[in-house]
Amino acid sequence: MSSTTPGATPPSPPPAAGGAGDLVYPTKPPKDPILMLVLNLLVFGGVGYILMGQKTKGIVAIVVWVLGLASCGVVSGLVAIFGAIDGYLQAQQLQQGHPVGQWTFFNDHR
Repeated sequence: MSSTTPGATPPSPPPAAGGAGDLVYPTKPPKDPILMLVLNLLVFGGVGYILMGQKTKGIVAIVVWVLGLASCGVVSGLVAIFGAIDGYLQAQQLQQGHPVGQWTFFNDHR
């Protein structure tokens, strides 16, 4: 039996079921979807993810972007475009008050 102090912040919810990892919850003020799109498009393909809270996803996108430079930039360009669109959609969900998973892509929100 535990007692809580009035005005104390409630404990954070448990990780999502099925091994999906932690959820990213909306912030105040919410992240701007256009800013996340621009950051992912122009800065290594994944900086917007990191700012939203999808840190591992952002780091993986940046690593793939850097390694993709060896393909004359084709892979890096695809990662940046993919990340820009996906980052915009993830930020929209957060802006609307819905949490997103660490590895949620596009509109696959559960």
